[in-house]
Amino acid sequence: MNRALIILYVILCFELGLFLFVWPWTAYWTGNYFVGRYPLISGIAGNYFVRGAISGIGLADIWLAFYELWRMRRRLGAERKEEELGIRN
Repeated sequence: MNRALIILYVILCFELGLFLFVWPWTAYWTGNYFVGRYPLISGIAGNYFVRGAISGIGLADIWLAFYELWRMRRRLGAERKEEELGIRN
């Protein structure tokens, strides 16, 4: 069950990160209801620094997904070594 939850977490982080990395640079970012309705949000959403910050959060999520996948792979390798050597906790 633990492996399944880690895999779901990795998939969620990767998809969310990919979404946050790409979405600020599409037409949907500036063409939604809130941007058209409120001028303050329009100014913030059109700012390239804000778009870059949101994309940066997306990259951090993608990095987190790969890091968790690497940790899981390393942990599974250590468990296999313990099984081969006959070591039990």
